[in-house]
Amino acid sequence: MIYLEEAKNGSLTCRKAGHYLHSKYNPEEEADKFVRSLSPDFSPFCIIVAGPCLSYCFAPLRKRFPAIPIYAVQYETFFTKKTEQSAPLHSACAESTAPAWDSVFCTEHKDALLLAEELFEQLGEQLIFGAFFTVWPPAERLYTEQSRLFWKAVKLLLQKSRDVLATRAFFSRCWLKNTFRFFIRCTHICGIEKGHKPILVAASGPSLEASIPYIKKYRKSFFLIGLSSALQALIENGIYPDLCISTDGGFYAEAHLRILEKVFAQGVPLPLAVSAESRVSSAILENLPIIPLRYGDGIENRLFEHCRLPAVPALRNGSVSGTAASLALSLTSVAVYFCGLDLENGSGYRHAQPNMLEKNDTLTDNRLRPLATRLSVPENGSLNIYRQWFSSRNEEFSKRTARVSAVPYKQKLGNIRDLHWDDIKENLRMYESLQMPRIYTIKNGKAAENKKNICDFLYAEKAACEHKNEPERTVQWYENCAPLAYLSSLKYPESEEFKAEAEKTVLHTFEELFKLCT
Repeated sequence: MIYLEEAKNGSLTCRKAGHYLHSKYNPEEEADKFVRSLSPDFSPFCIIVAGPCLSYCFAPLRKRFPAIPIYAVQYETFFTKKTEQSAPLHSACAESTAPAWDSVFCTEHKDALLLAEELFEQLGEQLIFGAFFTVWPPAERLYTEQSRLFWKAVKLLLQKSRDVLATRAFFSRCWLKNTFRFFIRCTHICGIEKGHKPILVAASGPSLEASIPYIKKYRKSFFLIGLSSALQALIENGIYPDLCISTDGGFYAEAHLRILEKVFAQGVPLPLAVSAESRVSSAILENLPIIPLRYGDGIENRLFEHCRLPAVPALRNGSVSGTAASLALSLTSVAVYFCGLDLENGSGYRHAQPNMLEKNDTLTDNRLRPLATRLSVPENGSLNIYRQWFSSRNEEFSKRTARVSAVPYKQKLGNIRDLHWDDIKENLRMYESLQMPRIYTIKNGKAAENKKNICDFLYAEKAACEHKNEPERTVQWYENCAPLAYLSSLKYPESEEFKAEAEKTVLHTFEELFKLCT
């Protein structure tokens, strides 16, 4: 139980279990002294205070750190509620007891992992990388378990931030090369017009195989979008999607798309919706109808503007299925169905067969590590993340989306309905005559013209980075090419080592990009 009372100076104080959480004489002076005692050995990107209780420390923190976000992690919901009970006894202390924290979190009914995920989702890896963490001393003494939970969450947070930034540092230059290759090689640019027929999004989960006969049976009743990993299973069963989609920048994504080169050689140019950073072969970019997907951020956004390239707005997502779901909802006024969207952990094949990754993996099977051993390895946590994303879109997805299958799904996705094909057959027949989304040609260009245009863009960008006369443009290049070194240079501004490393990496990246134009 928390008891509120008046301190000697007339401000509000409180105590719990006989211990004061703020001074019973002068809470403001106590908070000032605490903030003066803080001595971060780096330049913080944000401040995270655990257990600030009545939050007297906020005002001196804001005065000392006026330009960065300041967050609170309260140990009890009592301190997060704006109730009359927690209002100041005198209006003179209203400012200190009702601060404008950038955000307030609470440890109640949470474990360390859940708290860490909540903080990471709101702050992101960059702010956490430069965060300064501290605990209000009286709360740390009284709330020992909650303090231990907080510091455990901090450890998890810093580990995740480090891992994400390391991944970005490793892959971001590859994604940047993919982006520039995209703008150089794309020649047949298409757009897509909204229709009124249902859309079926085919993912590559194992249940897709059982849905193949139904997709064939009702093929004329929907517009079919095939995810990159599902293309081989669809096409080798004689099903050609109306639109293919790929958003992955990894080498394996290119392997999934090889089937498109094969069917193009047979005279079937399947349209491909693709983000600029995706890994796509030059042959596909130069020959197939391409619908550019635009995320609207970073260097990619400026490239779209510089090249005046029309594109379809897209939602950046860790999984191509998430981007495809958002795209499908924007392309029809009626239902969007998913099949093969299993998102299930466990042993066995991860994808419907045949699948290019499975074919590649069989090359490494041997007597010591046979197929059965490989398939028994548990899946990593990525599927859990994708499930959580779909489940959290209850309001957005529950009205117009459903999963269909000939076999039951094992994992639920929030309020997204799970249906058997027989449940929707009457609806599909009703929609047969309605208009499908229409793909149309916007531009037929030449790679040589694209190269010159991109080369001009690179010269201008390099000059801006060297002269540092346009900070926003410069920062985007440093964040894309050398995120760890760049953020370290901001965190430790006195160190020339990180700054020099970031500059060297950026200039080397420009050299690599210029080679794409030759």
